[in-house]
Amino acid sequence: MAIVMGLDQHRAQITADWLNTETGEVSRARRTPAHRDGVRQFLGRFAGQRLEVALEATTGWRFVVEELQAVGADVHLAEPAETSSLRGSKKRAKTDRADARHLRELVMVGRLPEAWIPPGHLLDLRARVRLRHTLVDQRGEWRCPGVCVGTSSAQARRACR
Repeated sequence: MAIVMGLDQHRAQITADWLNTETGEVSRARRTPAHRDGVRQFLGRFAGQRLEVALEATTGWRFVVEELQAVGADVHLAEPAETSSLRGSKKRAKTDRADARHLRELVMVGRLPEAWIPPGHLLDLRARVRLRHTLVDQRGEWRCPGVCVGTSSAQARRACR
């Protein structure tokens, strides 16, 4: 049995819309709050089934993709701007349920504009670089407290050399 699913994720919640390809049954769910344990618990209901899932590459996609890959799902990361343009002109208000359904429908017909999902080791390296950048900026703030509040971090770094 195969499940094709669209996920619309936000910081506070995740909305899912899925189709059971054997029975033709369409189901929806909302997961609040949107955190790793909740996603893992939600995915437990699909144990032993083939999953194909689409979600947009927006804030918070990484942990959702990691949990989906952990259960063996075929994950498609959608490019948000191109996905939105495929929706066409709005006839009704845009909702999370409509976004999840739109992603599911695009993956079903093979028209989902996909973004690249970097391998785990590259994601870890990116996180390290971001952390180092943050720490260097913070160190500069501690080393040079007399710099004006209105200066940019680049100007502050030059002033403290």
